[in-house]
Amino acid sequence: MQTNVLILADGIVAKHFLQRLAKIYSGHNRYYVVYTDPTIRPEVESENFLFYYFDPTSFVKLSHLFTRRYNEAIIVLGNKIDTLASFENIRRLDSALPIIVLDRWDLRLEGKNFVLLNANDILAAHVFDHVPNVPVIAQNVGLGKGEIMEVQVPSGSSYVYRHIGSIEQKRWRIAALYRDNELILPEPYHVILPNDLLLLVGDPEVLEQVFKSIKQEVGQFPMPYGRDSYLLIDMAQMDAKSVRHMVLGAIFLHQRLKDRSLFIRVINPNDIALLDFIKGYDGNDIDVWVEYKECDLFKKIEEDLYTHPIGLVMLYKKLFKQKRLRKFLYEQSLPVISLSHVSFETLKEAALILGPNKDIERISSIVFDIAIQLRLTLKLYQYTQDTHPIHEEIIEYFENLATIFSKPLQVIKTSSNPIRLIANERDMLLIYPFSKKVVKANPLNIFCTDPEALFYKLDRHHQIFIPVL
Repeated sequence: MQTNVLILADGIVAKHFLQRLAKIYSGHNRYYVVYTDPTIRPEVESENFLFYYFDPTSFVKLSHLFTRRYNEAIIVLGNKIDTLASFENIRRLDSALPIIVLDRWDLRLEGKNFVLLNANDILAAHVFDHVPNVPVIAQNVGLGKGEIMEVQVPSGSSYVYRHIGSIEQKRWRIAALYRDNELILPEPYHVILPNDLLLLVGDPEVLEQVFKSIKQEVGQFPMPYGRDSYLLIDMAQMDAKSVRHMVLGAIFLHQRLKDRSLFIRVINPNDIALLDFIKGYDGNDIDVWVEYKECDLFKKIEEDLYTHPIGLVMLYKKLFKQKRLRKFLYEQSLPVISLSHVSFETLKEAALILGPNKDIERISSIVFDIAIQLRLTLKLYQYTQDTHPIHEEIIEYFENLATIFSKPLQVIKTSSNPIRLIANERDMLLIYPFSKKVVKANPLNIFCTDPEALFYKLDRHHQIFIPVL
């Protein structure tokens, strides 16, 4: 989503501000800059900047820019009268627009939705930081190289409703969380909510990528779980046709999703021609690992996951049906795709069946991310004969996200069992919360009606399980 920022700029501070703004990451921000002094324009300009040369105190001229809606206005002017006049003009044009004002004159502004940055206080605080034996307040802290960063989490971010403990944090950490003007020292069980402010500490290059990942509202999966995908192939439990389907499906997903690398782990190799077929894809961003010796499956997977930032695990549906392996993967807190024989290239729809699990809401942004990246229609199935009070709340939440992401959503309310309906469908990817009910699913329990515990009835489709802690 594009964020429009209006900037009224003049003077030496404005010049340095614009130069710095042009150099740093601006993401989806669009800057509309009004200025009167040509010397303040940055030497290197980004396509995210639009410049307008006129007096910002002119109400008539400024009003022409308000044919669009802005998310924020910033006033950095060198004259007190111009600052006050510009502030009043913006208030007349949009009374609810948040305004940031650089104040050098101890201004007394009335109303709300504005922040005064007192330049004298900022300079005094910076000098105060150099006095020995006094505490340093959290400003101008660190090396100043980007190793400390704060970021506000937008409502559509893939980090929303994620437990902090489930987010891969290598070479960086979430050091603090601010919510409703209160500091929260983060624990693994804390859940990130929309508009939370995160304080990040780590390698500057890593933080830049994390910042983009948090701000990027779609197109980041398998982040925030990890950067790479992992395909597990056990030749002893699969025929050659199934192996080929899996390899081609994993490569298709690798090309569509924003994973950095695809790792293909082969165990129990027993077909030289098939092994050569798999090795033929070994390249820059696809690594094929073959374990020729007999090995402990769980230790080998654990070793692979430990040495690489895996964010998505793929395996054949027959393997996923093994309860012990299912439990092991559940404990890794990673998304898992159970692969069928259907070609990924023919997929047209992604679907969820509403059950009694309210955690479906917590994986909603990931669901939209997957559907958008794979270019699939998104459907929610509600069984009207077995409704729960949370269903309408979940549907409303998904409909709100559909508006945010501009992604069509179909809500199918049916008096027929949706499991039977979907069993007859074609070209569909099914999405589930990776809950304990999935782990404990038992085909012998003939009285079960929960769609998560009955996933095995729909394994003719590809199925993806998103962890919920």
